[in-house]
Amino acid sequence: ELYVRVRKKFFMKQVSLREKKMALNNAVASVEMEGYKISDNEKELCMKVLDGKLTKDEFIKIMFEKVQNN
Repeated sequence: ELYVRVRKKFFMKQVSLREKKMALNNAVASVEMEGYKISDNEKELCMKVLDGKLTKDEFIKIMFEKVQNN
C-alpha cells in the first residue's frame, strides 16, 4: 500500500530528493492514519526504490520475507 502510494507520484517523472522525501512522508502519514506503523527500515527501502537502487519486485520480496519471519 505504501509503495503504491509513493510510486504513483514518480511514474516516468524526474524529481528532486526533497520531493521524494515529501512524497514518502505524505504516504507514510496517510498509511499511519489508517492504523499501520511504518518502520525506519521500511522508509529506507521505499527511498531505495524511488532512487532506482531497488526494484519493485525486490521490495516486495523483502517485505514478504519480513512478514513471514514475524
